[in-house]
Amino acid sequence: MFVLTVAAAGVMSGCNPVALTPTSDDPLRVQVRDLSEKLSSLEAKNAQLEAQLASLAKESQLTTGINPEVIAATPKLARIAIESASHFESDIRTSLCTARVYVEPSDTLGRFIQLVGRVDLSIFDLHADGTSRALATGSYSPTQVSGAWRGGIMGSHYTFELPLAADGWSCAGRVTARLKYTDGVTGRTIEAQHELTHQK
Repeated sequence: MFVLTVAAAGVMSGCNPVALTPTSDDPLRVQVRDLSEKLSSLEAKNAQLEAQLASLAKESQLTTGINPEVIAATPKLARIAIESASHFESDIRTSLCTARVYVEPSDTLGRFIQLVGRVDLSIFDLHADGTSRALATGSYSPTQVSGAWRGGIMGSHYTFELPLAADGWSCAGRVTARLKYTDGVTGRTIEAQHELTHQK
């Protein structure tokens, strides 16, 4: 009996170090566990959001009489981008410097969507030390934004033009355009920023 007990103890003591010995796969196991926990959490949140959306859709149908499928299929603004073709240029004849900012809003599927709201636009000269110099600001009402729409073979976009000027600035180098859109229906705001180059 004493021999069996000692043998069993030896086996047990021999197993523990092997089980507890760190291996190169341990970080991977921890990462897999963490990712699994995050996935479960996201799935739970997603289920909760889907339930909330279903509840809101039902309430909306009761109050408006609109089919929830129609509401779900209605395009919604997801992103506003200042296109890379945006630039500023100088007119040799008038010595005026003008920024042309091309704005493309898109829905959740990446399709062009109309803006119905206010646009605030600013152009500034950003310095290396983090300071900036204002070159122009402009505010556009929903009616003015609607009038800024342009369409053609290159697609649809909004064009905003602003004259640029500042003491000691010579209409050269690079400037930055910052746009803030405020939705006229929901009050939601979306911002975009892009660097403009000088077009000669």
